[in-house]
Amino acid sequence: MNRQTKVSDLVGTWNLINWQSLRNGEFFSHPMGEDVCGQLIYTKEGRMSGFLMRADFNSEAPGTDTQAKKCLSYAGTYSINGVDVSHQVLLSTIPEWIGSPLVRTMVWQGEQLLLKTDPNRSHDGNDYQNELLWERL
Repeated sequence: MNRQTKVSDLVGTWNLINWQSLRNGEFFSHPMGEDVCGQLIYTKEGRMSGFLMRADFNSEAPGTDTQAKKCLSYAGTYSINGVDVSHQVLLSTIPEWIGSPLVRTMVWQGEQLLLKTDPNRSHDGNDYQNELLWERL
């Protein structure tokens, strides 16, 4: 259920419960595995940071391309606009995200927070969307 979200609703540290990718509105995959780990932090001053990684991240040799595909992080500022939270990216392991807003739709499921990306049309003609479910620590 969607509810009006205030900054105080987001402030704190969040633990990732699930990350799933949808293709054309139906389950497609777990981008970093079913046992993905993640943490999202929002401050009252409007700063945020997020870190996501595969549970087997440490099993690869340091500095390998495979290891680089098993984690991502970014940080910056955030603002709320209705049911959307916009992360203005200042730092990221994905260079294309730097300087860009990442807009997520917030859906409250009790005390858990589902963040959803907008569907994105891929070169294969399918619409892909990500859903990340968080719980407050």
